[in-house]
Amino acid sequence: MERAKKIRSFDNWKATVVWLVTVLSIMIILFLAIESKSMMALKAVQVNILEVPNQKAIISENIILEKLNKYLGFDVESANIQDLNLVEIEHFIKTDDRIKSVEVFLDGGEKVHIEIVQRKPLIRVMTNNVNYYIDEEGKQIGKIHGRAIRVPIVTGELSAYNELFLTEEYDGTLKEVFELALMLRDDKFLSALIEQIHVNELYEMVLIPKLGDEDLVFGNIENASEKLNNIKDFYVHGMPKSGWNKFHTLTFKYKGKDGEGILFAEK
Repeated sequence: MERAKKIRSFDNWKATVVWLVTVLSIMIILFLAIESKSMMALKAVQVNILEVPNQKAIISENIILEKLNKYLGFDVESANIQDLNLVEIEHFIKTDDRIKSVEVFLDGGEKVHIEIVQRKPLIRVMTNNVNYYIDEEGKQIGKIHGRAIRVPIVTGELSAYNELFLTEEYDGTLKEVFELALMLRDDKFLSALIEQIHVNELYEMVLIPKLGDEDLVFGNIENASEKLNNIKDFYVHGMPKSGWNKFHTLTFKYKGKDGEGILFAEK
C-alpha cells in the first residue's frame, strides 16, 4: 500500500515537472518570438484620417509624419519595431489641437496604423489680434496654415476664449456667438447665406451675408429661432419684391411682436 502511494506521489511530481517544463518552454518560445519581431523593420506606416462630411481635411498624412519624425529624431518609416513606443506616439499625436482622437497600433504584418479623427471647425475668430478656430464641441484650434476652411468668420467685440466658456457660469459674447453659429450650421439655407458674425460696440451680433450689401442686426441670442425664421422669410419672400441692395441695414433684434420684427434702414 505504501509502495503504491509512493508510486502515485512520484507520478504526480513527474507530471508537475513536465507541466512546468512545458509552460517554461512556451514562455521562452513566445519571448524569443516577440524579441525577434521587435528587431524587425517596419513594412509601412499607414495614416488614415477620417473624412469629415462637407469639409476639407485640416491636417494631412504628410504633416503627421513630418511632426512625428521631428519628435522621434528619426524616420519612423525606416524604424525597427523595438524603436517605437506606440502609447507615447499616440499621446504625442493627440497634442495637435486639430485632432479629436487617435489610435496607434501594430498589425500582424509589421505595419503601424495611425487612425485619426479630426476636429470639425465651426467658426473662425479673427478679432483683437487673434486668429483661431473653434470646433463644434467648443474646443480651440490654432490657425490652420495653407487650408481654406469655409466657416463663418467672427469679428468685433468678442470675449476672450476660455475652455469653460460654454458653462452656465460663463457670461460673454463668445458663448452667444457659438450658440448662434450652431443654429446657422443646422440650417442649410442660412449656413449658405451667412459668411460673417460681427459683434458691434453695443455687443449686438450682426450677420453679414455672402450676397448683398446689407447688415442684419441680430441682437443677442434671445428668441434666436424666431429671428432666424424672420431672416429666412425676408430673403425668400421680401427680398425678391424689394430688390437686392436696397437696404444697408435690416434689424431683426426684436421679438417680432406688434409689427416690430424687422426695421429697415434704407441707403
